[in-house]
Amino acid sequence: CRRRHQQLTRPKPEHGMSRKTQEAKKSRELYNESQELESLQRVFERLDKNGDKKVDSEELYDCIKYLGYKCSKKEVQDMIWEVDEDCDLMLSWEEFKQMYRRVRADKSGWEPRRLFTMVEFMMHDKDCSGTIDSDECLEILYRRLGHDQVDSKVNEFMKQADLDGDHGVSFAEYLAVEKRSQDQLMRNHPALRYSQSLIEDTKMENRRVLKGVAARGH
Repeated sequence: CRRRHQQLTRPKPEHGMSRKTQEAKKSRELYNESQELESLQRVFERLDKNGDKKVDSEELYDCIKYLGYKCSKKEVQDMIWEVDEDCDLMLSWEEFKQMYRRVRADKSGWEPRRLFTMVEFMMHDKDCSGTIDSDECLEILYRRLGHDQVDSKVNEFMKQADLDGDHGVSFAEYLAVEKRSQDQLMRNHPALRYSQSLIEDTKMENRRVLKGVAARGH
């Protein structure tokens, strides 16, 4: 009876996946989470220049300038305001971590992504050079995908992102890739498609009404 109970209560492997493969996948996910949190902490500490456990707009602005991306101080302040839960004009480690996890889990595309995109870039740029090279890109994909399909994904990413052909991806180039991806997500969003459909229907109705008015005028 005990053996039968264990068989009934034991978790079943995912469809089409052996237990060994499933365990390897779970182990990789746990390792990735650990590495991700470590990288996130590293970026937070890099931004927190004065060591007060907070990231303010001046610290963020200095880092963006180092990355070679041009934006105004007002834009930087807005980046913090979008995710500043306690409205103290700074980001604590908890707010920083919450921002990152919330955007990572977002499937709708509505979460503010400007700070997230910068943080993710800095997490990949492990040598703090201001660019992502192919080796750093390779490490990202190995963690996310395993060994399968990694080479083709690296080549695809570098082809899309490395616009000036210098074998490195700057923050501006990385931002352009993220924007294209986000635009594609929004174009495919059901709510946006519905809105576009309403707009087209409204335009058609307006044309029909105007045509009728013109006909009566004659």
